[in-house]
Amino acid sequence: MIIFKMKIALSLLIILCILYFYRGCKTGYVKNNGDWSWVTIDESQGKKLHWIEGIDQNTFTVLKNKSFALDQNQVYFKGKKINHASPEGFEPLTDDEYGYAKDNNHAFFNEEVIINADPLTFEVLKFPYSKDKNDIYCGTLPMKLGHEDVLSFKVTNDDKLMAGMISTTALTHFLELHPEYKWLREQEIVIQKVITGNTGTGQTANKKFQGFKELK
Repeated sequence: MIIFKMKIALSLLIILCILYFYRGCKTGYVKNNGDWSWVTIDESQGKKLHWIEGIDQNTFTVLKNKSFALDQNQVYFKGKKINHASPEGFEPLTDDEYGYAKDNNHAFFNEEVIINADPLTFEVLKFPYSKDKNDIYCGTLPMKLGHEDVLSFKVTNDDKLMAGMISTTALTHFLELHPEYKWLREQEIVIQKVITGNTGTGQTANKKFQGFKELK
């Protein structure tokens, strides 16, 4: 009985030490010895510092949504450069873990541009969907809907547990899976990845969608 109680006490001590360790580890942007890094907590490796490529240490500023930061040259989401983003006019659009933002020229999700989105009329619906005056977007992908469908579109997210799942695919692989989107290669801006939410759902007056696909 004494040995059993000692084992329980030891197990509780180990759990408390683990909790104390993780509580003491700050995630997000951290300044260490004058240099900024993005810090994550890995279950197997513990606290891990990620070097931020191309950062200007002197002008680096963490924004209100602390997943975002910028310096005089570029903008970052969780330590990664946001492609095609400019510090001028940049603003996060949400305070949650989903990285919607815009600048004077583009709208963004996480570190990628939302393809062809108009920043002046862009608004976040509920992940994975957003909209502007021209289209509905699933993640970073335009859904190519007509005007009436854009006006009547609403997010349903029928599977509440899975609707927030993010799918990130390199453009080359995405086009292998979905060759009908080969027009993505013809965009003026260079696209590296396509981000979608394949388990989200939405509908218009007479159509239903899962992710960016219309349900037949």
